[in-house]
Amino acid sequence: MHALQSASWYRGQVRHVECQPASAARFAAPADPLPPVLARHLAARGLELFTHQAAAVDAWRAGADVLLATRTSSGKSLAFNCCVAEELLADPSATALYLYPTKALARDQLEHLVDLDRAIGLGARPAAYDGDTPSAARARIRRESRIIVSNPYGLHEYLPQAGTLRRFLAHLAVVVVDESHWYRGVFGANVALVLRRLTRLCGRLGASPRFMLASGTIANPADHGTALVGRPVTVVDADGAGHGERVVALFDAAADPRRSMGAQAAAVVAALVRAGQTTICFTGSRVLAELVARWTSALAPGTRISPYRAGYRPAERRAIEADLRSGALDAVICTNALELGIDIGGLDAAVLAGYPGTVASTWQQVGRAGRAGRPALAVIVAGDDPLDAYIVRRPATLFEAPVERAVVALGNLDVLAGQVLCASAEMPVHAGETDRFGPDLPAVLQGLHAEGLVAPVASPAAAGAGGARDSEALLGMAMGFVGTFRPASAVRLDGQPDGAVVLRVGSDVLEVLDPWRAMRQAHPGAVFLHRGETFRVTGLDLGAGEATAEVTTDGDHTRSLVAREHRAGPPDRRGVVGAWDVTVGPAVVRSQVVGYRQYHGDELLGTVPLEMPVATLHTRALRLVPRVDLHVLLGERADRPVGQSRAEPLPSIPGAGPVVGPNSVEPLAALHGAEHALIHALPLLAMCDRQDVGGMSTIVDPESGGPSFLVYDAYEGGSGIVDAAYDQIAELSRLAADMLASCDCETGCPRCVYDRDCGSGNSDLDRHGAVVVLRSVVSRFPAA
Repeated sequence: MHALQSASWYRGQVRHVECQPASAARFAAPADPLPPVLARHLAARGLELFTHQAAAVDAWRAGADVLLATRTSSGKSLAFNCCVAEELLADPSATALYLYPTKALARDQLEHLVDLDRAIGLGARPAAYDGDTPSAARARIRRESRIIVSNPYGLHEYLPQAGTLRRFLAHLAVVVVDESHWYRGVFGANVALVLRRLTRLCGRLGASPRFMLASGTIANPADHGTALVGRPVTVVDADGAGHGERVVALFDAAADPRRSMGAQAAAVVAALVRAGQTTICFTGSRVLAELVARWTSALAPGTRISPYRAGYRPAERRAIEADLRSGALDAVICTNALELGIDIGGLDAAVLAGYPGTVASTWQQVGRAGRAGRPALAVIVAGDDPLDAYIVRRPATLFEAPVERAVVALGNLDVLAGQVLCASAEMPVHAGETDRFGPDLPAVLQGLHAEGLVAPVASPAAAGAGGARDSEALLGMAMGFVGTFRPASAVRLDGQPDGAVVLRVGSDVLEVLDPWRAMRQAHPGAVFLHRGETFRVTGLDLGAGEATAEVTTDGDHTRSLVAREHRAGPPDRRGVVGAWDVTVGPAVVRSQVVGYRQYHGDELLGTVPLEMPVATLHTRALRLVPRVDLHVLLGERADRPVGQSRAEPLPSIPGAGPVVGPNSVEPLAALHGAEHALIHALPLLAMCDRQDVGGMSTIVDPESGGPSFLVYDAYEGGSGIVDAAYDQIAELSRLAADMLASCDCETGCPRCVYDRDCGSGNSDLDRHGAVVVLRSVVSRFPAA
């Protein structure tokens, strides 16, 4: 800390310091000894099992599916490797599949598996089987390897080729799913259904593999693990690994408004490496990783600094990892790619350039420093994001609050339909397989049959038969895929839409964007930031998937204006909370970029109208409608200024009706602020990113005719986040109100109620009114 607080640039940014004392490791042996050859291997390396590792081995031997949920660097890999080795030693034909969220992590762990295989004479020939595996090596791996290392994307693509993997799948005994907390939302639902497809095919071949999952610390490990694998899991979460003393500092970059958060993070890293501290710095984007690395090198000449991010060639990433382990680097500036368990050796300090968005990710990143029981320092450099600012104002939110829940969107019928279609191409699907695919399977099969994508395997001609009676009869038949395309290639695990837009400068590819992001950020006239440089977009052709841009140095920036309207379907659940009717259920959200504002610094140069296509999203929404007159509710603070005067109306979709009614600025400003605050607070309860949800507020709700505000999942079919918000609406509203009330601005600012993705450019926001609204969700008679 002295290296920071004695620096010439220091302006009192350190607002809170938390000292976490060292803890001693606790060791134990399994109830029955490990196989002798494995026990000798551990002893030769001076390894003794921690209590949680021994407990995981005992749970596995009891026949359970096991989820190991302990902190970073607690030895989860050793625990599941012991279980795998024991299974493969007991049965010379048994095989094991390891799944990692990234190819980089898979390749890193493969080295340890190869060493283990040689050391104990297992003869398993561990090998990576993914998109980087040469074609010439694949046949040998399928023929000889008993341990295959891959990722969910690869497994999704390889299951339709199960015939080529028959030997491996027919003897599959263990499926290891590492970093399982990464699988949440739509991505988590797709991965969960891929795992069900795997066990389904294995069952046909006579195999019954069990799962060993390893997770970071989350609030609901049992529920999350069960959602992923489709059956109960035994959770082992009593961490026996010791750790050295750790000092965690909250650094408020806003204390020095002259310099950006990224520039101050670079100054922190430079001060630490000059003091001899090997440092890892996490950033929120590829661009920021490159910039902070460049700035750190300039501030600490003679030191060895390297960026690390996705997009580098595998050989480049492995070379950086090796340099970090060997001490050839003083610091690495990375995205969250190194948050995972890649072996990078012992580090002295971790710097987080911005709050990562969740408590769970924060501790994953902080835990990358101080390995091997050494003392460590972590510095969280908070930016001007509302969540960053709230953590600085309320440190207990980070240090004392429980971690968030991980949500899997198993109720997303679009995800289910895609995965059932893939399953039907691998083996016919029967409507009775609801224990595997859920209660919506019969309806999904009927829908796929109506589209001509599946047909009864016994009588393909019946696919064209009509009538309600025939449709009912179809439910008693197994359905097979009859399309002319490859389903696995058409179904994306990340839930992102097709139709990518390539943004080019001349012949060079600047970035690849999904269609909605292209409409918002790469419309004609937009100023696009990439790697610290600015570009002016000159054209966008969504049909061709092309956008063009040119370099600009005029210092302008732009902000798109988005109009939205919604239609809510019949709610699945409803309740009364405080002064509000709260519902959650299906909704249709229509969004359109209707223009953009152009700025030079803080000066508004003008507003330019645009005519862009309307984007329609069928999703799920959490909706709040007041049970009392909103003016009366806000009237208790009539002595305070409500809202801001509006220079121009909020954008609306042409022909969609009014967004606001007459004399509605004050209530709308309060609702608008409450909507933003709920979105900002959601990551404190459910593991999600800001881009995973959207929101709307209106004085003329299309259903009730009165005021309402809502938060919706930003994925087709829903991601499960707003359902989790409904379950915790009172606590969510309390946190959101506290985020706003703890700010000392007048009516709203970027550190409390403003939102960088606001479609109306943060017009009409009232912090005080939003606090009243949110407190009235917690209590019918809120305090002023």
